[in-house]
Amino acid sequence: MRSLGAAERAAGRRPGTRAPSERDQNVRVGEEARATVPVLRAELPVITTVPDLVARHPDLAGAWVVGVDARDVDLDWISADVSGAVFARCSLHGGTIETLTASGAVVLPLMPDLPFDPYRAWLYSNSELMDGYLPGHPDTTFSARIGVACVVMQEPLTVLAKGIHDACIDAALMRFLTELGALVVGIMGSHTTPRGTPDYMAVASLGRELTREGFVVATGGGPGLMEAANFGAWLAREPDDALDAAIAVLVDAPRYDVDPPAYLERALEVRKRWPNGSTNLGVPTWLYVDEPVNQFASHIAKYFQNSIRENGLLAIARGGVVFTPGGSGTLQELFTDAAQNDYTMYGVQSPMVLMGSEYRDGALSDAVAALQALADRGGWGHLVRVVDSPSAAFGAIRELRSPDLVVPRPPLRKR
Repeated sequence: MRSLGAAERAAGRRPGTRAPSERDQNVRVGEEARATVPVLRAELPVITTVPDLVARHPDLAGAWVVGVDARDVDLDWISADVSGAVFARCSLHGGTIETLTASGAVVLPLMPDLPFDPYRAWLYSNSELMDGYLPGHPDTTFSARIGVACVVMQEPLTVLAKGIHDACIDAALMRFLTELGALVVGIMGSHTTPRGTPDYMAVASLGRELTREGFVVATGGGPGLMEAANFGAWLAREPDDALDAAIAVLVDAPRYDVDPPAYLERALEVRKRWPNGSTNLGVPTWLYVDEPVNQFASHIAKYFQNSIRENGLLAIARGGVVFTPGGSGTLQELFTDAAQNDYTMYGVQSPMVLMGSEYRDGALSDAVAALQALADRGGWGHLVRVVDSPSAAFGAIRELRSPDLVVPRPPLRKR
C-alpha cells in the first residue's frame, strides 16, 4: 500500500495455511503463490509488551513499539540500537525520551480524547469492531461509534490522528500480506445488490473458488456484492451445500438499507453456525458511516480516507481484479486499476476480469470499450477479459495472472 515508514518495515504475525491442522487456517497456499524474495525485513519487530521489549533489547533498530509502559523497566537505553525505531503511545521517563531521540528514534505521544487508537499495530478483527454491540442496534458497535464521532470531530488533532491511523493500517496490511505469502485477488461490485439474487450468488461462488485455490479474496468490506465475495470466501472450507444453507438464512434480510438490524442479525446467525471461516480481507472505510460491519471478512483494514483505501485495495490485488456489476464507484475503481496497469505502478500489470452481461452488451459496455482501447494502446490489452460466469472469471484469473510475482511489493511508482 502507501506508507513506507518505520512501522511498515516491522514484522507481523504469520497466519496459517488452509489445512486445519496448521493453526486452523484455511488458505491453501501453493508454491506458485508464495513470495520468492522478502520485500519487508521480517526481523524488525512489532513490540507491544514489556517482555517483548526486554527480549529484543538492545537490537531495536526499526522497531515499532506500541503502548509499552517502560518506566519501571531496567534497560540500558544508551547502548541500545534504536535507529529508525518508533515508540508510539509508550510511557517513558523524560531522560529516556531524550536518549531515544538523540539515538535516532522517534517518540510519538499519547493523543488524548480520541474514540480510536491512531497507533495501530495490527489489522482490525471482527470482534474488535463489533465490541459493545447491543442486539438489534447496529449503531452500538465500536465501528459505528467511531464513525459517528469522527463526523463531528474535525479539529486539527483528530485530522492528524486519522492520517497516522491510516498509515499504521497500511503498515499492518503489508505485514499481514507478507507473512501470509498468498496472492490477493480483488472483487469489486455494488454495495446495494440484495442477498440471494443471481449476482450475489455468482459472486459468492467466485469468492469460494478463489479461496479454495489459495488466493486471498479482498473486497471493499461493505454490503452487497462485497459481502457476497467475503461470504463465499468465508465458507470455502465448508461442504458445497453450506453456501445454499447459509443463503437461506441471509435472504430473510436481503438489504441493509431496508432493515439494518435484521441485516446484521442474519449475518451474525450465519457466522455463529459456521464460525471457522477461511482467511479473506475486507478494506472498508469510515466515510460510509451507515454501513454495517461485514461479518464475513476475517481480517479488516479499515481506513478513514476513502481515496487511500480504494487505491490501495487495487494496488495489493496483484493476482488480478474481478469487476462485478456496480455503479459509479465500481467504474471509478475500474479506471483506477487501469491507470495502475498502464503505468505499471506496482511492478506488475494484473488481469482485469469483467463479469456480467452489463459489461458485454449492457449499460457498461461503453466503459469496457474505453478500457480495452486504453489497454491495447498500452500493450496490455490481453489482460482484459469479459466473462459471463464465476467459473469463467476464475479461469481467467488463473490463465492471465503473472506466474512470477513477488508477494507483496511496496509501491514503486513510476510514469
